[in-house]
Amino acid sequence: MYGFHSSQSKSAIKKNRALAEDLKEGMNFAFKHMAAQEDGRRGFLKAPLIQKIVNMMWFANKHDDGVTNPDLFKPFPHPALALVLTGIECCIDEWATGTRMDIPFTIQEYRGVFESHLNCLREFEEATKQYGVLPVTFVRPSPELTVSYLRIHSGAAPLVTQSLASVSARVIADAIKEYQEGSTTDDESE
Repeated sequence: MYGFHSSQSKSAIKKNRALAEDLKEGMNFAFKHMAAQEDGRRGFLKAPLIQKIVNMMWFANKHDDGVTNPDLFKPFPHPALALVLTGIECCIDEWATGTRMDIPFTIQEYRGVFESHLNCLREFEEATKQYGVLPVTFVRPSPELTVSYLRIHSGAAPLVTQSLASVSARVIADAIKEYQEGSTTDDESE
C-alpha cells in the first residue's frame, strides 16, 4: 500500500528503510496527503488504508460488530481508531530494516504505541472540540465513514432512522413571544 518492495538489492533496501522512517515521522502514514514537512500534510486520519482496515475489521459483512451494534460506532471509538493506527505502525515497523521481518503484534510490544495514539487522538479532539474536527475528520473520509455507509459496504440494509419531532428555534421564540404578549391562536370570540 505504501510502496515497499520485496527485494534484496541495496537500493531497494535503502528505499524501504527511508520510506519506513518517512511514514512514521509525525504520523505521516495517517495522512491522505503525506509530506516530508508537517505543513505539507493534509487529510489527517483520511489515509485510505485506515478506511480499508475499518471496513475489514468491523464492517466486512452484515454479521460484523459494526453492523450488528451500530451505536457502538457512533462516533467511531478512539480506542478502535488507536488500534488501527497501532496495527499500521506495526506493519511499517516490519520494514524498518529495509527488508520485511515479522514483528509480533502483541500487547507487550505495542502497548506504549497504542497508548500514544490514543492520547494523541484525545488531545487532538480536545484541541479541536469547538469545531468538532475529529468526528468530522474521521467520520467523513472519502468515502464517508458513517455507520450507514459501512452497513452498505457490509451488505446489510441501511438503518431506518425514526424522525424525531422537533421545532425550530424560531417557532420556540415565537411561542414565547406570543405567551408573553398574552395572545393565543384560539378564537377569542368564543
